[in-house]
Amino acid sequence: MVRTERIALIVAGALMAGFFAALVYAASGLGIVVPTCVGDVAPFSHGAVIDKGGNHYEVHVVAKMWAFDPPEVHLPPGADVDLYLSSPDVTHGLYVERTAVNLMAVPGVVNAARLRFPTPGTYAMICHEYCGVGHQQMAGRFVIGALPPSAPAPAAAGADAGAAAGAQLFAQKGCVACHTIDGTPGVGPTLKGVLGRREELADGGTVTVDEQFIEHQIRAPNSAVMKGFQPIMPQLPLTDAEVQALVDYVKSL
Repeated sequence: MVRTERIALIVAGALMAGFFAALVYAASGLGIVVPTCVGDVAPFSHGAVIDKGGNHYEVHVVAKMWAFDPPEVHLPPGADVDLYLSSPDVTHGLYVERTAVNLMAVPGVVNAARLRFPTPGTYAMICHEYCGVGHQQMAGRFVIGALPPSAPAPAAAGADAGAAAGAQLFAQKGCVACHTIDGTPGVGPTLKGVLGRREELADGGTVTVDEQFIEHQIRAPNSAVMKGFQPIMPQLPLTDAEVQALVDYVKSL
């Protein structure tokens, strides 16, 4: 064997040994494990936080265009978490800040990871896989050691309980990913002052936004598309009461 071949074999062996040592250190020293698909959990369409007892929680997260459900997960410090991730539409990603969790949300399968949050604080959930025009706004968070926040207050003075419930739904259902409430541009039209506004439609028509139009847009999102926007609003599974609450909230803005 010539000298160069011997050197090549030595270098290759050293690299393989280095890679193996890095894998062992990642698994034992950093707690990093390779996530796998879960065969005994069916894909799901709604997020959930399940208390299993003994500071052990099962968290179901749905990644969808363009939000996480639930958008916030509140857990106590030191909780052991079994995290399950599903997607009903396209491929998304899920990275949990300051942890080793880095998952893909692939339609039709469920990916999983185990993690623990030893210290109180806020840990961002970030979609790291480009999933469409609203990708940059797709984020959520784990809140460790804090009480769940109260429902967002309706913007209009004197808004009733229906608007308060609608404000909470607006956040929970991911509407905030596309629609702003302060007049700034977004993926979808801003909802600030939308009631009574005259809007141009993509088909050349116009419409005056009233309560019936808002309800119709929630129930059949892409039946009337505003000029300058794309027909990308998903149809959410909502009860009549939830639809009315969202209408009340939009009216209050």
